[in-house]
Amino acid sequence: MKRRDFILGAGALAGVAAVPAWAAVNVADIDAYLRNLRTATGRFTQTNPNGSVQTGQFMLAKPGRIRFEYDSPKGAMVVSDGSWVGVFDPKSNRNPTRYPLKRTPLYMLLRDDVSLAEPGLVLGATEDAAGTHITVVDPRAPDEGRLVMTFGTGPVELRQWVVQMKNGQRTKIEVESMTEGAQVSRSLFNLELEATKYR
Repeated sequence: MKRRDFILGAGALAGVAAVPAWAAVNVADIDAYLRNLRTATGRFTQTNPNGSVQTGQFMLAKPGRIRFEYDSPKGAMVVSDGSWVGVFDPKSNRNPTRYPLKRTPLYMLLRDDVSLAEPGLVLGATEDAAGTHITVVDPRAPDEGRLVMTFGTGPVELRQWVVQMKNGQRTKIEVESMTEGAQVSRSLFNLELEATKYR
């Protein structure tokens, strides 16, 4: 599994001047959901660009913090502390490989001030039996890849996201048993602390 692939992927609202083609999709409730989502925990299934599948648990605490602990290989993790994303590879004795969070599509999910009304943020939105799919990019760094988030409705809930890298490789994260508003310790996102433990 290449966790690096996961990291680098990785107007429907009032006030947007030009009405985009996807304006018929109602994203107002999803916009409110994203802004109100502060913490969450749950299980995930990750499908990598090469078709391999991994499972594990995640913890999220906005702004900017997320932690993925993989069931296998033991010790594999991806941790974001709000500024940097660290990839912990148990096959290496080195410190975790780090990437600026703002240079990854994952930043769009973890932003504190995300709004789907932001000009240039939403590339498109569609609806089908699986839910509502919203494709976003960072307007300030549109070449760093894109994120496709899928939401269920009634009530609105995050079901999965797909990180698409600049080279077209895609990594899918399917969310399972997510608990929103969970108590999450900030120490779980301390990269320096985790690096010390990892040595």
